[in-house]
Amino acid sequence: MAATTKEARAFKDWFHGFASTLSLLASRAASQADFAVSARRYQKLLKAELMRGQLQATYARDDADRLQRSRSPLVREGYGRAVRTGLWTAAAAIRTEQVRNMLKATISQMEDFAVYPVSRAFEYKGLTLTELTGLSGGGAGEGMALVAAQDEGLFDLTSLESVYIPSLRVQLVLKSKVGAAEIDGHFGRHGLRASPSECADICAESMLRKLGQGDVSGALRLLDMAFQGEATEAVRQGLAKTELMPNTLVVLPGADPLTTSTSEQLLRLKQAYETCAGAGLENPPFYLSQNIQLMRYLIGDITEFVKPGMPEPVCGDLTDALETVAQLWSQASFMRDPYADPQAWSLHMERFYQAMQEIHRVIRFQWDWVDRPFSLSEAVTSLLLGPPRQGRESLSPQNADELGRHASVERAPHALAMLEQIRASLPAQTSVAYLAGGYYETPGLFDEPLRCDAVTHQALPEQDLIIMEPHPNNAAELRVQAYDPVALIDHLFSHRPDHPRTLVMDVTLNHLAEDQITQVLQVARPYIESGKLNLVLLQSGTKFIQNGMDLVNIGIAAIFNNQAHWGNFRACMARSRMHIPRDDEGYITRLLSRENEALSMAYLSKVRDNTAAMRTLLNAEIPWGHQGASAYEVCINTDEQTVYIALRLTDAYLARRLRRDSEAEILPEERASENRWLYNSGFRLAFDDLAAVDRSSFGFNLTNFGECGETVRITLGIEESALLQEYAKRILQLGASLHASAFDVQ
Repeated sequence: MAATTKEARAFKDWFHGFASTLSLLASRAASQADFAVSARRYQKLLKAELMRGQLQATYARDDADRLQRSRSPLVREGYGRAVRTGLWTAAAAIRTEQVRNMLKATISQMEDFAVYPVSRAFEYKGLTLTELTGLSGGGAGEGMALVAAQDEGLFDLTSLESVYIPSLRVQLVLKSKVGAAEIDGHFGRHGLRASPSECADICAESMLRKLGQGDVSGALRLLDMAFQGEATEAVRQGLAKTELMPNTLVVLPGADPLTTSTSEQLLRLKQAYETCAGAGLENPPFYLSQNIQLMRYLIGDITEFVKPGMPEPVCGDLTDALETVAQLWSQASFMRDPYADPQAWSLHMERFYQAMQEIHRVIRFQWDWVDRPFSLSEAVTSLLLGPPRQGRESLSPQNADELGRHASVERAPHALAMLEQIRASLPAQTSVAYLAGGYYETPGLFDEPLRCDAVTHQALPEQDLIIMEPHPNNAAELRVQAYDPVALIDHLFSHRPDHPRTLVMDVTLNHLAEDQITQVLQVARPYIESGKLNLVLLQSGTKFIQNGMDLVNIGIAAIFNNQAHWGNFRACMARSRMHIPRDDEGYITRLLSRENEALSMAYLSKVRDNTAAMRTLLNAEIPWGHQGASAYEVCINTDEQTVYIALRLTDAYLARRLRRDSEAEILPEERASENRWLYNSGFRLAFDDLAAVDRSSFGFNLTNFGECGETVRITLGIEESALLQEYAKRILQLGASLHASAFDVQ
């Protein structure tokens, strides 16, 4: 593949490995019987290659070269649910063709519909939803029309507006009724888009089918469906110049590089792992020691880890990543003081993070490759209800057993999708309230929910469904506070003790084994037993559970209710259960185990501590309402365990910039417009030599920023103090510079 542009370099490097694996698989396709027997394993291997490409994703268009990542849209997954990302686009194109063949629909009919790979059927106002059964089974959602597919002949789509096909987990939407932008926004607000992992599965399965038919070039061209939008021409040119030929590698008897590795490769892997696992450095930075300890836990004995086999390409990937980690660890001992060279340490941390992402990707693959057993339900309930921990809040064995009888665990491709599933499983006339400051997309799931700003709000006991976050994370809010869930439960049942209700606690910014969660279970237990409380502990597994690795999209819910009273709710949840790829669930399960509890809590604590330290640095100079010479002020957040900081442009600065009287009103849309422009033209540029980048979430190893309407969000990582001080210095310098420019200060 010819060299193209710098932005495509990372993609080109990945593509060489991917094409090699594809050609090896093509050489196997000649033996149809053997190929069919091994097809499922080969699909896992192709999926692993696609997921490897995903890890090269850049977060913003200007970051590719600096971070040595790729701008290819193939790999830009997981950083914006309303964005038509590469693997999802390719999966949609594949499903479109499959639907056309399945329904024997004409091309003109299919052109009237947009085809969306989804996590579950969704209802859109104004569209009649039809579930198409009889293709390969699949249950119907409540309230849907049912249509049996015809066995022969053309299926008539002309009278339909929105069609869900359970066997493909795909939905067809009539383009003339709803525009693409509207549906994409609906996806984002409800977490309905098929996950990156599932899209990779769809692409790998289709490629394998092409290989089995002898269409090697066709398998490669499936990637072309992923390339849309900017920065894709170089990739297209490279693919156009690539001719994939059957691999002629001579394989020794008994050795199959697609399923096993040679003894020489395994020896090199073992040596690389032992070098990493035994790496020593006096007082290493947290990001080094934390990641190495987690790697040791996840892999364990490397000899056992690779049994009964590991494909050669995967073994090579893991060896390379381990050797990179060892080099970076060694390099850290020779680097200058981080206060003297923050840029070097920032980029060193990014390189280390990328290598660790690759190691975690292989770990996730290998567990699935060897079919390692796991139980997500057992992992979650063990954290919540397991044996007492020394020096920590714990349930008595009797109370834990009682709660265990009422417990169930659900999972979804996204926490929002899980919340949507909960909403749909409750009666249609359910009254809803939420505590202010929570996740900004949550209120949009409900019709006119009641907003409350205190756990003692007088209207809360009357509500059927209450949603709260102990540690709210909406950076668009100017004032945020923590909420006490125990006080909320006391308030609800002291005023309406006989009113049955559902309480959804979004505990994404908690660890499930924290004392606060245990205290909630202690207080809630009698109400759960009586059938008056349906308690849901909801958590996004994309955040802290993965220690920042960002490999898997998943939402988890631990549900506690008395089945005798909440049987219909449980049945509805079971009926609408969503598909989670096995490798995703297995990886998350391992990270949630009690054996990893201390490391996970240490990671969350480091982010909380860094956030508190950064807030102290900024509040010392630009607190809320300051009259100093800075364009920014720190928004109010009294939650001592929060993981983000929000900044806002001051009224005085905006009035001056907009040439208004200091007392004149500044409209929210004006403030948001100025904030957006200054964020892109000033704030981001202030960090363009560091690895701190623009991203739309939190919980990662490195600090990231985001524009949130009228505010700028800073979500801290696990950096050392020197980098935090560098971030604060640059923010203060930028604020002072903007202020001086507006007030014509020389």
